[in-house]
Amino acid sequence: MSSAPADAPAETAAEIPTATEAGLIEMVLAIPTVGSRILGTAALPSLGRLSPAAIAERTQIALVDATRLAAAFELGRRAHAARARRGALLTDAARVARYFGPRLAPLVHEELWIAALDSHGRIRETRMLARGVDDALYAGRATILRTALDMAAIRFVLAHNHPSGDPAPTEEDQAMTQELRDLSCALNVPLQAHVIVTPSGRYQAVLE
Repeated sequence: MSSAPADAPAETAAEIPTATEAGLIEMVLAIPTVGSRILGTAALPSLGRLSPAAIAERTQIALVDATRLAAAFELGRRAHAARARRGALLTDAARVARYFGPRLAPLVHEELWIAALDSHGRIRETRMLARGVDDALYAGRATILRTALDMAAIRFVLAHNHPSGDPAPTEEDQAMTQELRDLSCALNVPLQAHVIVTPSGRYQAVLE
């Protein structure tokens, strides 16, 4: 019987639920004692916002290891989103913020997402509409409306993030939302809400 490598993490699979954050990092990377050093560079939520290259630069680990860590963060976000998706009601701005916050708030770039709702306000499907660079984002009105129709939405909501931490809508946010509200109502697939989320948890409704 072969023994575990000498540099394998001390924690076993059975200990995952009770492992420390440092221990979990060491399980992901299979590098002993690196967890505390990495967490000494930034808190876990801050690390989760970074790209692999930024993680590697900040923590001084290899890019391949930083990529593994970033992948683990992304799996966590997707698992949270999948749990929240079951039967989720998006009937007001607070619910929209709670639903999209875990996915969008940690990002260092802007993303715009759509959720297609049924007649009861429950989610049918979600999709990313656009990904921006830093704090710039553009999505065509026609693309948004076509996507809502393609998702068989009875109504839909939009959410995007402001990495700056300021949830106040820009003039473009307001103009786009008003235009989409008018166009979507004409198509009988109304835009119900548009919410901006931020890393601090603050949010603001452009439309509610």
